[in-house]
Amino acid sequence: MSQTTSFPFFDNTNQYRADGKPNTSNKFNLKTLLDFSNLQPRVQTHLKNVYTCLLGATLCATLGIYLSMAGWLNYPRLAMFASIITTIWLFSIDFNGRTQMKCFGLISATALFTGIYLSPLINLAIHVDPQIVITALLLTTIIFVCFTLSALFTKSRTYLYLGGILGTGTSIMLLLSLMNIFGRSQLIFNVNLYLGLAIACGYILYDTQLIVERANNGDMNYVKHALLLFIDMVDLFVRILIILLKNSQSKDKKSNNR
Repeated sequence: MSQTTSFPFFDNTNQYRADGKPNTSNKFNLKTLLDFSNLQPRVQTHLKNVYTCLLGATLCATLGIYLSMAGWLNYPRLAMFASIITTIWLFSIDFNGRTQMKCFGLISATALFTGIYLSPLINLAIHVDPQIVITALLLTTIIFVCFTLSALFTKSRTYLYLGGILGTGTSIMLLLSLMNIFGRSQLIFNVNLYLGLAIACGYILYDTQLIVERANNGDMNYVKHALLLFIDMVDLFVRILIILLKNSQSKDKKSNNR
């Protein structure tokens, strides 16, 4: 039986020295990090399509932010309702060769409208400190990639059991939001904000493994799956941005009070 190591991202090139003692020097193995052999070839191809589509949606959202901030499509409330309509429309379409281009158009429109809807928040963050947006973007990328790799490398689909917990957490957040409409409590707002951040991370794990499981069962609608991850990523980015913006404003208030 071959001897394995408990650290899959590191490769012991020489496990033993010439004197027979174990060699404790480990080398980082990039091939192991990018090894998705635990996934079926068709699932790997499906995931490539999903993340390519996700990248395209992210670019469309960036375009929407630019167009809105440039004053050409500065209708955030209208864009919010438009994104809901296109999302429902996309999920109601059967994905096949004839509807593929329509699905591409719908996810692109959804991402574009989402960017327009987010532009006021991003514009506010830029006016406070432009570095906040860059930091939020980097943190979102790092967290999203780490949680995605964690979900993909886990052979047993244990994160699928998070569905019930995430659903309960989402219901609690909705209840807190309704309560805060009347209470206007900063404590409830903070609880909702940080709870939502944890739930957003959980949904990245859950949706990634859900996509893999659906692909194993023959569901190859990579446009719809990309939209799921896009929603998770946007939710994560917004909450990180609000937290950074809130912390920056708190620091400014403390410095002004001195």
